[in-house]
Amino acid sequence: MHLLDKFLGLQQSLTQLGVQHSDSEKDDSALKIQTILKSCCQLLNVSRVSVWLFNDQKSSIVCQYLYIKEENRFDAGIEILESSCPEYFKSLNTSRVINADNARTDSRTKEFLEGYLTPLNIMSMLDAPIFRDGELSGVLCIEQTLQHQYWDMAEISYAVSVADCISLIYAQSKWLFEKQKIRYMERIDPLTSLENRLFFQKRIFQDISHASPNDNCAVVLIGLDEFTNINARFSYDFANKLLCEIARRLESISVNLPYQLSRVGGDLFALWLADFRKHSQLEYVIASIKAQFNDGFKTFTNEVINLTASLGVFNCCIKELADKDPLRKAEIAMLKAKANGNGSVSYFNPIWLIEHQEEASLEHEFVDALNNGEIVAFYQPIIKQNYQSSGFSLEALVRWLHPTKGVITPNIILPIAKRLGLMGQLGMVIFEQTCVDIKRFKALGLKLKRISVNISSEQLFSPQLINQIESCLKEQKVPTALVEFEIVEELMAGDFQVLSTQIDKLTDLGIQLSIDDFGTGYSSLSRLKNLNVSKLKIDKSFVDGLPHGDEDICIVKSIIGLAKGMGLDIVAEGVETQEQASWLFENGCDYLQGYLISKPIHADDLLTLMSQQNDFFKIETSV
Repeated sequence: MHLLDKFLGLQQSLTQLGVQHSDSEKDDSALKIQTILKSCCQLLNVSRVSVWLFNDQKSSIVCQYLYIKEENRFDAGIEILESSCPEYFKSLNTSRVINADNARTDSRTKEFLEGYLTPLNIMSMLDAPIFRDGELSGVLCIEQTLQHQYWDMAEISYAVSVADCISLIYAQSKWLFEKQKIRYMERIDPLTSLENRLFFQKRIFQDISHASPNDNCAVVLIGLDEFTNINARFSYDFANKLLCEIARRLESISVNLPYQLSRVGGDLFALWLADFRKHSQLEYVIASIKAQFNDGFKTFTNEVINLTASLGVFNCCIKELADKDPLRKAEIAMLKAKANGNGSVSYFNPIWLIEHQEEASLEHEFVDALNNGEIVAFYQPIIKQNYQSSGFSLEALVRWLHPTKGVITPNIILPIAKRLGLMGQLGMVIFEQTCVDIKRFKALGLKLKRISVNISSEQLFSPQLINQIESCLKEQKVPTALVEFEIVEELMAGDFQVLSTQIDKLTDLGIQLSIDDFGTGYSSLSRLKNLNVSKLKIDKSFVDGLPHGDEDICIVKSIIGLAKGMGLDIVAEGVETQEQASWLFENGCDYLQGYLISKPIHADDLLTLMSQQNDFFKIETSV
């Protein structure tokens, strides 16, 4: 046969195998490679054809497929080390194609003689490179036994084409694997390995589409109560570990009904019952879910913490389902359950949908309000008895100047910001406004000592916090000594190292910090001692009972004594009567804050209040 005809015939035979392309979603690369190797062996009339791949370290090649014509079978698993055949490995990386007519004398292959060529009666070898991602990853090895084979250019070209075809098959296999991996990631929550929200909703939609009109369905939404405190008290790593353990517990629920479990949000899980017969079955499922929280959860330090979950339930007959989104209704019910108290269960009431739509509208307006100046700081004075000579401080408190609803207070603003994940942005809006107002107050000659700004855990633990604070102070040319941050006491019980580091960075800037609502949280004295703070604020709940409530008197005196012993200033919040003010000053409290002095007011009103000669304390004390 003429060499050109032979070349064309071999190439055409490879094309006719039709293994280079496939529309199948199944990875059939093994079958394709075996088909090619068998065809190659028959067309070249050789004894053995095999595919070898490098190990990860490129220190050996391992046989993946070996077709033996005489036995008409495949084998695998042989390994050849580079250390035993260095010239062969060198040739693979330089010459690439190895056409050894006499493998036993060829310098590139004779290293195989004793351990490979002689035992298997191999006389000739023709090897061509296999590539993956543009790099040499293996070799196609064509072997003739018992007699020498003198490889012509048609056979060498064919061997290279076969190796290229196998390289393409491996590329297709990898592409298919990555595609399947992406599909898996699209449907699975990477932390808990449960179905994610998107796939969960698709499943519900599909089940509803194929259900009978009289089938009963239900979604139970499981919202972990106060889970943000876990992040604050411990760490995100522990919170993630906890979510995984909760997922495993919920997966273990034993009910005689098919159900699907999903993680549909940060601290939200959902259970879908596509069909159940009796309401008692649904109640049993709910009881089983709640039972998973009966036992506590261990922290990294073996402390046992108890968690509860609020459950929102939506159930109905398929024919009564107005839309195909029962999860949304379960979410509304879950929010109602949380409002009723930790661990509550609420069944969806249609009237809540209207209320929820109003809340959703307010959330949308809040996002706009952050950017259009409707979110502002109101200020409440913090003063000593001799404030007119010593000066005064302020606490900045968030308000929303809504165009139709008037002034909206923090009890509405903060839950919205938390739900939307905008606590950090809200905090920076108030801080920026505070810096602007500090310049204004000082320019007008007010005896302002500093302004306290509340900082949330989301903002405090943000890696961008320090740069944002520095940038804002620099832009407004505000001295750091005029700024103070307030953190809530419960943050002290979390990841203390991270908390301490962030606080140190703030105090390094010259910013003072105070502990807000002291006495209501989870702090320990050892942690308080090691935190770089300068002030404690007594919570209003303890001030309310003064000066007659024995328990409140005892608690407040203890806090004042603790602060004095540690060299900290003390502020009493929620002071509303002259009697309370008198008692607090007499017992060593440094500063007062509350409606006795002023409610939180707009900056314009504050200028009027603090510039006039007000006598807030019409009292006689022995201090």
